[in-house]
Amino acid sequence: MRWSRREFVRSVGWGGTGMLTLPFIISRGREELSALGIEGQTPPLIEPGFIRISGNENPRGPGDAALRALDGRVSYKVGRYPDNPPGLAETVAALYRAKAENVLLSTGSAGLLAGAVRAFTSPERPLVNASPSYGAPVSTARRIGTPVREVPVAADLSINLGGMAEAAQGAGLVFLCNPNNPTSTFHSGLSITAFISEVRRSSPETMIQVDEAYIDYSEDPVGGTAVPLALDDPNVFVTRTFSKAYGMAGLRLGYAIGRPETMQKIGAAWGLGSVNVLTAAAAIASLNDPAHMERERQENARVREFVHSTFGDLGADAPVSNTNFLFVNLGGPVGSFREACLKHRVQVGRDFPPMLDHCRVSLGTMGEMRRAAGVFAEVLRTG
Repeated sequence: MRWSRREFVRSVGWGGTGMLTLPFIISRGREELSALGIEGQTPPLIEPGFIRISGNENPRGPGDAALRALDGRVSYKVGRYPDNPPGLAETVAALYRAKAENVLLSTGSAGLLAGAVRAFTSPERPLVNASPSYGAPVSTARRIGTPVREVPVAADLSINLGGMAEAAQGAGLVFLCNPNNPTSTFHSGLSITAFISEVRRSSPETMIQVDEAYIDYSEDPVGGTAVPLALDDPNVFVTRTFSKAYGMAGLRLGYAIGRPETMQKIGAAWGLGSVNVLTAAAAIASLNDPAHMERERQENARVREFVHSTFGDLGADAPVSNTNFLFVNLGGPVGSFREACLKHRVQVGRDFPPMLDHCRVSLGTMGEMRRAAGVFAEVLRTG
C-alpha cells in the first residue's frame, strides 16, 4: 500500500481522527514508535485510554502553520542530502536582533549539552549543576571523567544561586536550568543577571550555560531570558529547544545562542547532527506564528492551574510552576504512587533523587488531566 503525502498526514491525525495522533508522532519520534512495533505500512491503533504524563511533552503538538509547512515539504526531493536549511539560523537570530553566526543548530538539545561539557570542562575544571536538575550534563561529565559539584536546591525548591556561585570557583562550566527541571521553579532576569555578574567577577574563566527549554511557559519569557547577556559575553550562552512549547520533540531541533567564538567551540567539541529539511520548515513556520505560541501558553496555564488546584485539594503541595509540569510533594514514596497510577493506566514521572517524596507530573490535555485527577484522588485517598 502506497500513501501520498496528504494521505500520510491525514492518517497520523492532522484532522484529529487518524489512527495515530500527530502529537504522538511529533512528541515521541521514531525510536518510540519502533519500540511499540509500529514498523509496517499500516500502523496499528495506539492503546486507547492510556495517559502518558511523564516526559514533559506537549500533548497538542505543533501549530497548524508548522503542519502545513511539513505537508508542503514532503516530496521526492527529500531523497537528496540537504544543504544547511536555508533561513533557519537567520529566523532564530532575528528573534533576538542577532546574526546567524550567533546561532548553533542541533538535532535536539542533547548534542549541545554534551558539546558544552566536552568543550569547557576537564578533570581539573569541574561541572556545576543544581540538584535535582536536568541530569544530561552530569551524565556526560561523569562519562568523560569530569568531577561534578552538585548544589542542593533551596527549601522552596528554587535553584540556590548563592550556592551555585560559590561552587563555580575554578569550575569549567556552570549549568543553570531556568526554569528548572524537575522543580518547575523560575528565577527572574534580574536574579540571573546578578548571578552571572557574581560568577564572572569571582571566577572569570568559568563558562555559564543557561538552559531555557521551558522559558516559553514561564511568567516572563521575554524579561527572563539570558540571551542578551549571551550575545554580549563570550563566557555566557543559552540553549533552547523546540521539543516543549513548540511541540516538536519527535522532529529533534535545538539551538544554542551566544558569541560566535563560543558557538564554534561547542560545535567543534561534539557532533550536533544535520537538521533535516522537514524539521527546518516546521520550525521556521512556528517561529513566524507567535499567535499560536500565545494560545499554547494560555492553554498550558489553564491546565496547569487545574492540576495545581487538584493536588492542593488532595493535600499535596507543589511550588508555583513556570513550566508544563508540576513537582508535587506527596509526603511519601513516589514509587508507590507511580505504580498505583500505572495500574490505572496513568504514567507519571520517574524518581528524582534525593527528593523521593516528590513526583514530577507532566501536563497532558485538559481532558487527560481531568481523567488523571480522578486517578490521583483515588490513589492518594486510599493510600
